[in-house]
Amino acid sequence: MQRASYILNAKVGWFRPRLQSVSALNSVRFESNTATSLYNSKTSRTQLLVQEHIAKGNPANSEVINSVLLNQKVAISQKELDELLSLPSVKYDLPFSDETYPSLLALIRKPHSKRSNAGVYIFTHKSTGNKYVGSSNDLARRFKQYFDKHLLFANKSSGLLMPLINQEGLKAFNLQVIVVSSTYPKHSHCFLEQYFLLDKSFNLNTQRIVNFRVNQGLKVFLYDLDCKTLYYSSNSLNAFCADLGIHSSSYRKCISSGVPFLGLFVISNNLIEDAVPTNLTESEVGELIAKRRKENLDKQTVDLGKVIEVFDKDTNEVKTYPSTYKVAYRLGTTRATIRSYISKGKAFKNRYYLKFTDSSK
Repeated sequence: MQRASYILNAKVGWFRPRLQSVSALNSVRFESNTATSLYNSKTSRTQLLVQEHIAKGNPANSEVINSVLLNQKVAISQKELDELLSLPSVKYDLPFSDETYPSLLALIRKPHSKRSNAGVYIFTHKSTGNKYVGSSNDLARRFKQYFDKHLLFANKSSGLLMPLINQEGLKAFNLQVIVVSSTYPKHSHCFLEQYFLLDKSFNLNTQRIVNFRVNQGLKVFLYDLDCKTLYYSSNSLNAFCADLGIHSSSYRKCISSGVPFLGLFVISNNLIEDAVPTNLTESEVGELIAKRRKENLDKQTVDLGKVIEVFDKDTNEVKTYPSTYKVAYRLGTTRATIRSYISKGKAFKNRYYLKFTDSSK
């Protein structure tokens, strides 16, 4: 049985830096040759500050962190940061076994439970020592995405960590977990993550500035078309998109227009008390969405190859087009609109009658 080893102080190997004022940081950050060579028109001042700090190799303090996060209007005191750095951490060898995974759940709680813990996690590549740091307000949900083979992040080619996991497996890593309990202020785990991101040893991270997730407290619900069945609910838009594989742009479109998602689901920010929760698991709901998405894609592929006849009642001319795309382009509309007018048998713009030819049915 693998055993977790406890690291009682997250500050091992770090020393307390001399505090500097934000104005002092701002006044010197463009003076070094490093900063000058790194700066270009596409590099923001915040990114430049991060790059210069990492290049110097000094540990971060609260003033550096607050300067990096200035545009997000969040801040932390040095005392609060020191308290976070003194939190104990637990180290695990990967992959988890049937014996060791329950010990992780005991530490972080179950996904979506009322007591699920926030915190920071660090993946370390055993052979190289390269590191990746992340954080979540629901560690159980986040780890399910890493360790459940059915939910493993879909885009395995993005970033540096996931391709490495995909290539070498979880056995090539160990995992360090720092739980930040609910007694700490909101977003404390994000500040702790930002502290580590300013250390050059975390070279598997491609993004060095934490997003404080303005949508984190947004309630999102997924219903059937009649809103009688509740498939999924979350207190976080980020979690909703990550768990179900739904892009945030699809969410915004459904909320603003009221159009059903994939023609089968209703996305809402409102709880419908009469809706009955489904007995499907989160992964089964994700599979249902993936199946519906594939059906829609297959239907679009078939429609693209159908020959369409267009009758112009103003000129009495009949023209044929090889696909819905060609008709949509010619009439200045969308493929969905073309299919809708064909199914209803109505004249588009009160002029064009559309139908599939007999040979394409």
